[in-house]
Amino acid sequence: MIENITLSPGITETSQIMEKETYVRSKHLSRETELLIFLSRVNPEASALEKAQVLISTLNWDSFTSLSIKHGTSALIYRNLLKLKDIPQVVVDKFRNIYNNSLRSNILMVSELDRLIEGLNRAGIEVISLKGATASEKLFGDIGLYPSGDIDILIKVEDVGKVKEFLKSEGYSLNDTGFDEYREFFIKELYHISLSSGRYTIEPHWNLFFRYFETPPEFWWEESFTVSSGDREYRFLSPEKNILYTSFRLFSKGFVHLRFLVLIAEIIRHYADEIDWNKLFEYARKYRFENVLRVTLKLSRELLGAPGPEKYFVMKGMRVRVLYQRALKMVLQEEDVHPLNKVLFAFLKDDVTGAFKVLFRRLFPSMGEIISRYKLSTGSVKAKVYYILNPVMLMMRKHQKQ
Repeated sequence: MIENITLSPGITETSQIMEKETYVRSKHLSRETELLIFLSRVNPEASALEKAQVLISTLNWDSFTSLSIKHGTSALIYRNLLKLKDIPQVVVDKFRNIYNNSLRSNILMVSELDRLIEGLNRAGIEVISLKGATASEKLFGDIGLYPSGDIDILIKVEDVGKVKEFLKSEGYSLNDTGFDEYREFFIKELYHISLSSGRYTIEPHWNLFFRYFETPPEFWWEESFTVSSGDREYRFLSPEKNILYTSFRLFSKGFVHLRFLVLIAEIIRHYADEIDWNKLFEYARKYRFENVLRVTLKLSRELLGAPGPEKYFVMKGMRVRVLYQRALKMVLQEEDVHPLNKVLFAFLKDDVTGAFKVLFRRLFPSMGEIISRYKLSTGSVKAKVYYILNPVMLMMRKHQKQ
């Protein structure tokens, strides 16, 4: 486990939005993890590459490769390894294979996304593309750099039924067997469904905050915009709402795995001249999300040098500072961390009372959530047993999708 991590700025900030050079300094942090941080950026600064060059002299390449795969930044690291000297050819070949596989997978996934969006648009259904392969292409400038496990789209809540039926007509099957019986739970609390074909899984969302924070579904559509890419057009979230969404995703994952933070840092870099920071924090305060946002922004700056006005990267209050340190350890974890650590992050809600309410609902949820959480059949005896045992199983988290 990582302890006593110290993050230090490499240069003095001379303007509010100047991008900071940062590095990690800790005798408890492995060389492999330090190198992971330096190379998990689209455009590492020269000093980061210099430090990386020093680190590779005594690196355990097998451990580094495994760590990069775990954190989901191998394809990005491949491109940066080509900027260094004396990398063993076998290592370069391994990372090249990972990049090529990511590139191939993302190209196929974008092709499927295009096909589905075209069909949905013909049916009069609007769609916003979320993260994944399209984000890699737009934000990273290379469709192969950011791994994508499934296709995520945002739809309007009134279109849920039509989208489900359209996808079923396209060969997709509903993974959430309890959706029809517990539709009210899905609509009001879970905010997405999952469908799979033989090759792809797609998750239509109709809201992007759930359980811990509440926003009206229409909030995410406001200020969205359309971008042309060749002969394709995609609708994206506004920069401010994209930051909120990706910050929530990192939070919902328990701040585990660097790739989610990398995406946030690159969104900030890409939209550096367009982000309305006042508006971003007005939204965060309105939905009691400011603490999570500040922790996420601080992580993105200290680990990945994300730019932005200094005042928005400051931790406020002892509770937030303590949980920031826990989040930092989770992002950089080199070993498995007990899932109970994630429970602590509920207390990043701006209102502590709200955090206790969330935890209570997690321990004693509706039957609809039990069916969804444990992938059970509706009306089964097993579902009732899981409902009774839920508090214990929640602590163990062995049967849930991580």
